[in-house]
Amino acid sequence: MSRFRVWLFRGLVIVAAGLMLLSWLKPWWICTADAIYMLNQGVIKIRPWGLEQNLGSFASYITGSEMPVWFAPFMWSYLGLCLIALLYALLIKDKAIRLLGRKFNLSQLIIGAVGISYIIVAVTALVYAKIRTADFGVNFLGYTYFLVDPHAGGFADLNASLQWGYWLTYGVGLILIALALLRNKILGKTE
Repeated sequence: MSRFRVWLFRGLVIVAAGLMLLSWLKPWWICTADAIYMLNQGVIKIRPWGLEQNLGSFASYITGSEMPVWFAPFMWSYLGLCLIALLYALLIKDKAIRLLGRKFNLSQLIIGAVGISYIIVAVTALVYAKIRTADFGVNFLGYTYFLVDPHAGGFADLNASLQWGYWLTYGVGLILIALALLRNKILGKTE
């Protein structure tokens, strides 16, 4: 096994970890709110660790949308554990373990498990966000006309969309799964 192949594989996993961090820091969903009553455009963002908004006095319209206090630390811990697991997977030597009656390389299992878990996080976030936006009478994707002031007949135009940071999560997950499956080929191993 050549040093170049080892460093190539490590480099690919590190790039995937960097992309994971990038997708984590970018918003996954954005809803812009335009209304005559607002001096500027309000924005609601969903990130992997929770919801952010700058609606000012209109924030009361989304009261109750906050995640529990423990959620953000839990999600940041998840990210940290994923990054540590990827680093660990790069440092361990060819350790094999038995699982479901088959022999697997521990490094492959860890990298693949991180990829699968990241896709699961993205799917779960999508399902949860769709349910919660419906609870507030907002379309998860596209436009919603929202009554702001019933006495004056004022409406807010809401426009919601998934962002590229969200789609990158699927790409990162698939890259990690592919790297797990192709590990031995990249390293030039026959087993």
